[in-house]
Amino acid sequence: MPSELQNLDTFFNSRVFRIPDYQRGFAWGEREVADFWQDLNRLRDQRKHYVGQLTIEEVTPASWMKWEDEKWLIEGKGYKPFYVVDGQQRLTTAIVLIKCFLDAVPDGQQLAFTEKADHVKKYLLQKAGALGRAFLFGYEKDNPSYEFLKTQILEEPSVQYREIETTYTGNLAAARDYFRKQLRSTPPEVVESLFKALTQRFVFNVYELEDALDEFVVFETMNNRGKRLSKLELLKNRLIYLSTLFPAPSDGADPTVLRHNINDAWKTAYEQLGKVKGRPLDDDDFLRAHWVMYFEYARRGADQFAKSLLEDHFVAKNLTPPQAPLTIRDTQQYVSSVQVSVRKWHIINFPELSAQLPDNIRLWLERLKRLGRGAFEPLIMAALQKDVPVVELQNFLEAAERFVFVVARLCQRRADAGNNEFYRLASQLFRDKKSLGEVATIVRERTGYWFYLPKAVSDMHDLFEREAGFYSWSGLKYFLFEYEQHLRQLAGMNTQRIDWGAFTTSKKDHVTVEHIYPQSATQDPGALEWPGFKTRPKKERELLLNSLGNLLPLSQSRNSKFSNRPFEKKKKDDDGVQGYRNGSYSEIRVAQCADWTPWSVLDRGLEMLDFLEKRWGIALGSRDTKLKLLHIEFMNDSSSTTVAS
Repeated sequence: MPSELQNLDTFFNSRVFRIPDYQRGFAWGEREVADFWQDLNRLRDQRKHYVGQLTIEEVTPASWMKWEDEKWLIEGKGYKPFYVVDGQQRLTTAIVLIKCFLDAVPDGQQLAFTEKADHVKKYLLQKAGALGRAFLFGYEKDNPSYEFLKTQILEEPSVQYREIETTYTGNLAAARDYFRKQLRSTPPEVVESLFKALTQRFVFNVYELEDALDEFVVFETMNNRGKRLSKLELLKNRLIYLSTLFPAPSDGADPTVLRHNINDAWKTAYEQLGKVKGRPLDDDDFLRAHWVMYFEYARRGADQFAKSLLEDHFVAKNLTPPQAPLTIRDTQQYVSSVQVSVRKWHIINFPELSAQLPDNIRLWLERLKRLGRGAFEPLIMAALQKDVPVVELQNFLEAAERFVFVVARLCQRRADAGNNEFYRLASQLFRDKKSLGEVATIVRERTGYWFYLPKAVSDMHDLFEREAGFYSWSGLKYFLFEYEQHLRQLAGMNTQRIDWGAFTTSKKDHVTVEHIYPQSATQDPGALEWPGFKTRPKKERELLLNSLGNLLPLSQSRNSKFSNRPFEKKKKDDDGVQGYRNGSYSEIRVAQCADWTPWSVLDRGLEMLDFLEKRWGIALGSRDTKLKLLHIEFMNDSSSTTVAS
């Protein structure tokens, strides 16, 4: 494994580099890119800066002979092709920055005493005749980042570009934009100095692998700068390493085929996890959920998944007698499950983007996404892999959503309530030890077990004592959104008036949930615009303020100062602010009130609790109990209408 310190000027001598298709795309965000830029700017005089390690592996003729665009450069000009095994993030960053440096120099001029065109030939692109062109650094062809890098970063036209964008292409564009912004305020002489520093004084420890086994040993022992390797990345490397240790053939399976399948499965995983631009899914969240589902879950904590996979299960000692519990066939089954499951994981996280889902299944998955899936993620992933009637899948999803809302939100049980049992059910469902119908029945039974109305009343009382009552309730926005959908259906309308994304996005000095009777009014009990609250004691006004019936979901985020307007003004469009009459279905319903009084808060709160009972199939008791839950039980006492304190 020869290694030496090289700068980019040396590193790119007669070499072509490709990132293998089974590796993820460009994962660096602004923090890592900014660190790279700052390292470059801090370099002074003639000192060198050690950037990190680059590990490359020469591509076999059997592989590069399939590279139609680069074959002429390799055969005709003697360039050597390499895979970038490790260090692709920093090398990609360097290439993007080199392109930005060259863009800052007019055509026909020199940079660092070298023609701009010669720099292009050295680091970016070689051309032959009218059509022949070979990029010196890039991705393999079937990676969406391949065409994006060519067309959007290196700015070379291509009829094959389909404008497919992912999290990784978004990161490439963000890095380009960051460097362009920095260079706009950089004097030409400094640009030249920085370019020389990048290409001549940024040095890398370059490993050129000679033995296939080296790749896996190096990958796990390298001290990578930048983003820490995820457990998913480490596991891929470990599995490929183990595939080289299996005797061939073993248990009727071929380790060479296994290695190919591992690469293919992880290529799928990286595609699915980074498919939605700007919204990447966390590698290890998926791997943890899959581990819970795939292996027999014991009460050991889901945070133990990495140790279980990398230290206990997929280890070399498990390949040799007397233990030898791990075979090629076992490993292949696991790899296949990862590939299938990551597609389901994408559906779970982005049901709105899945055209293959029946509408009712998409609806319940979207609800669970908004509410939070809790410990149900492994179960849902297993359920989506079962060939069951749609109605059976819907019944299970309904049961899961009901458990999360009733137990975790309404009763505010501990976040891990029921987790261990649901994790065990996930593996039992996956291995066909339980049917989906049986699982749904158990979930419904556990909902009944964990739901305890006095606890819900008591916990809501505590929220009023410690915080802002229903306004600080963790289930508020989900409940208001569901109530909004109920009103929309009653109105017989298809148009949505509240967008969940906008509804749940924080914005300074803006609100999406408004106090109808406003917070500022509590400071002036004699204000004419809220006469119904005038005779209420201060404590009662505070409780009414944050009771459920006084909280309204807005169709558009509104500056908080407009929330303090009188009720009549709130109902109408005024001062460029949309009024209740043109807002959400909840706003329109409230706008039908002639005035807003404590009794309005009471009536609306009871109406909303009636909806809650029907929607989630639970009983909230008598009117008195409901008033306790709303924390306005004083509204049953006519003597409470006393002079304000």
